[in-house]
Amino acid sequence: MRSLALHRQEVCSLDKRHFNRPRRRLTHRACKPITRKAPCLGFPDGPGFKQDLETMLDMANSLRHDPEKPVFHVMPRHGWINDPNGPVYYEGKYHVFYQHIINGCEWDFGIVWGHAASSDLVHWEHMPPALLPTPGGADADGCFSGCCIVDEDGTPIILYTGVRLRSNPECGPLPPAECDLNLPFVETQLAAVPEGDPTLAMWSKREEPVLPMPPPDMPLVGWRDPYIFEIKGKQGNGREWGMLMGSGLKGQGGAIMIYRSESLYGGWRYDGMLCQADNVETGAMWECPLLLELTQTEAKPKPSEQSTGGIQSINDSHTQLATPSGKAPTFRETHTQGGQTDKAVESQPGNFQESFGRSEPQPIASTSGKAGASAGGGISLLSRQLSDISLASREDSANAGAETQQAAAQQQQLQHTHLLCISPDAPINPVLYWLGAFDQQNTKFILEGAKGPLKLDLGDILYAPNLMIDGQGRHILWGWLQERRKVGSYDYAGCLSVPRILSMRGDRLIQEPVPEVSNLRRGRCWKARHEAIEPEEIKPLAGLRGSSLDIELILDRGDASSAGLLFQGWDAAGEGSAAIVFDWERSVLEAIYEAPPRDMGATQDPDAEEDDGLRRVGGPVEMEPGDVRMRILLDHSCVEVYLGTGEVLSTRIYRSALLTGCHLFNSFAQDKCRSKSQCSLLTSCHLFNSSVQDNCRSKSQCSL
Repeated sequence: MRSLALHRQEVCSLDKRHFNRPRRRLTHRACKPITRKAPCLGFPDGPGFKQDLETMLDMANSLRHDPEKPVFHVMPRHGWINDPNGPVYYEGKYHVFYQHIINGCEWDFGIVWGHAASSDLVHWEHMPPALLPTPGGADADGCFSGCCIVDEDGTPIILYTGVRLRSNPECGPLPPAECDLNLPFVETQLAAVPEGDPTLAMWSKREEPVLPMPPPDMPLVGWRDPYIFEIKGKQGNGREWGMLMGSGLKGQGGAIMIYRSESLYGGWRYDGMLCQADNVETGAMWECPLLLELTQTEAKPKPSEQSTGGIQSINDSHTQLATPSGKAPTFRETHTQGGQTDKAVESQPGNFQESFGRSEPQPIASTSGKAGASAGGGISLLSRQLSDISLASREDSANAGAETQQAAAQQQQLQHTHLLCISPDAPINPVLYWLGAFDQQNTKFILEGAKGPLKLDLGDILYAPNLMIDGQGRHILWGWLQERRKVGSYDYAGCLSVPRILSMRGDRLIQEPVPEVSNLRRGRCWKARHEAIEPEEIKPLAGLRGSSLDIELILDRGDASSAGLLFQGWDAAGEGSAAIVFDWERSVLEAIYEAPPRDMGATQDPDAEEDDGLRRVGGPVEMEPGDVRMRILLDHSCVEVYLGTGEVLSTRIYRSALLTGCHLFNSFAQDKCRSKSQCSLLTSCHLFNSSVQDNCRSKSQCSL
């Protein structure tokens, strides 16, 4: 009977000085001064503005060492953040904009476009807000989401949805009845261009709307979030721009409208529906639509069952090394500063199909104070054995139909060339996507026969993603990572995900963090290979501490039914314990909250009449027998888990700890196990740099 083996685990510390450049003044020449009589909620104005701003900065300074606040994820210094907007690569720099409430930690009207810039995707500089509401204008009560695209002449242009409340008397007449959606606010599509500054710090709004109102006599539930892409002309000659608009049809479900034009600045004509749902199971309103032709990447050779493990890279730029055993290479490595090993992950086909309605996240569990949480907190590895699992039978079955599946997969690859992504209804719902075909001549995405809908992220905090193509031709995506705690004594809410590279392997979507994230690693890399852990044992990893970690690991299943990594809270009575668990029996990756270490590895019985009472966040993945590869990016309360098969799980774990240690343990169920075998582990850990001051001048390092 084979035991669970974690072939490799690496944990690295990450540099927290991603926002360390001097503050720019919050002056802005792109918008009219805010001197209107009608209030613009969410943005301070009047004589109290300076005092309010000073108060907020003082609050930010006092809460700078909040142990739950992420430090290497993009976020403003304070205030609310939600949708990433218009990421663009321009003049050698990455720019990402985002929805931002400056003077509050909850969403409100009066929202602005925050702005950050970077030359390397990991160290970011705060810029002045790119777009502010204009009093009396079409965006008087908020600059909603949109995109940024570089025109043929090299000029960036922002297209976004401006909103004005129906109750705002300064905002002019309402649309005619045939174009009025009867929402609490009126939506208009607007544009802005930079003022000649290559840093894109200052923007000027165009006076004329790009689209003043939706088409007449349509039962729309919304009309917002423009997304621009390039398409062929109707006759196959020339080039046109396409604009997607998030929408929905009353009583029918979500829909995506499409417009076409030869110019980004005007001449847009409605060209029908890109696609639409025939029911409301995937939401009544499809927000933030995205359409992308994916790059197909070659599949890597599958590691042998006897392999000593490793993280296989999907980046061709990585240097290939020979394996220690001298066998054919099964993984790639590159070495970064300090001798750390940078690895990405292998991808294998997978699928996810479940009811959309079951994906709504549950509230944070209340403080339980259950037994099993260590007083010092930490990170633990866990596993669970099951003696009656037959790996051979699964492998034989997989091999028997391999040729048929390969032929079917090749046929699907010809059809599944495009990614369609939508954010349905509200942030409590998961982002969904389809892989299918886009008919450019008729401007239709063919939902029939498409693969999906699938979850873009298996966690409970990602919503409203946006994407860009950079100078290397990479498709890079950001998403909004929400909080999962009530607004309290902290001056911020939310952050953006680590930038992800999107590609396609076979008929599945592959998501991985950009390789540049590894440049944040600092200090000495902690590694362990084939670490033996007895069942029920909690084994501290001596000398390993940190709240910002880059963890890479390989799990060899053996006889285990589930295994994972336990993050224990600092306080045994706190709410911070959670485990990242992979369940082979159900092919599920999930985060399990508020359970003693003994229960963290427990498999949820799908046939049980009663729920086990544990809060679980996650979803199914398709896995072949063999090792499970994970990369876990821990940034204080923010956790992103990247599987070697391309899936991602993002969530929050509030451990209330500045520094925590790591522990290993092996857990099993007495009623299903007849013997206690060890689990063998191989892991590495890199700590991040712990300097978080805004204007730090020294480069302190964390080492083990």
